Amino acid sequence: MFGFDEIKLDIGDTLQLQAQSDNGQARYYVKLIGYLKGRSVIVTTPTQDGKVLLMREGQSFVVRMFSGKSVFAFGSTVFKVANVPFPHLHLTYPNSVRGLVIRRGARARVNLIAAVVGGDGRSHAASIVDLSTGGAMLSGKSPMGVKDDRLTIKFRVVVSEVEQLLTIPAVLRSVHAAATAEGAAPQVQHGVQFENLPHAEQVVLSAFVYRILFEESAEG
Repeated sequence: MFGFDEIKLDIGDTLQLQAQSDNGQARYYVKLIGYLKGRSVIVTTPTQDGKVLLMREGQSFVVRMFSGKSVFAFGSTVFKVANVPFPHLHLTYPNSVRGLVIRRGARARVNLIAAVVGGDGRSHAASIVDLSTGGAMLSGKSPMGVKDDRLTIKFRVVVSEVEQLLTIPAVLRSVHAAATAEGAAPQVQHGVQFENLPHAEQVVLSAFVYRILFEESAEG
């Protein structure tokens, strides 16, 4: 358990608001504007398709956020909806915040289309089925190399609503046939370790992986 001010969030950090509704668990992403200890946490009003959503005072949320390699959560209620000078919300200040450290090397479940160039220069189509900041598991129709081959993997991710293309060098660490449902096309799983990531790629990859882990932490 932590105090909200102990988390050391920065202005502009992303927070997730999860609301219980008749349609299930609605999740919105907002930006932290500021906070005053013991009084309120101020965030932007959620938007959808570029339109500001209607929020009501008294509406309750579970608020989640990342800081460093930990995910934090607390319950809160909207006690003031404001539209001047721009739409924002005052949330009740939490008495305490629950924290959970994301384990080193934690992998996010994904389904991303990737283009892979093997050490022999041949190109392959693959799907990334799990992803961490240090490696991934790729699924393809046929082997894309042998253990210790060097690959280049290209795939697109969305970070802060912007699509970005990553080009990542990797080493093939394992190749094995994957179990598939009866009648399904056979698949080959490839475990890869990323190496020598350019700094820009590392920053984007980390942001994307932590966002997926962030969402997974809210499941259930």
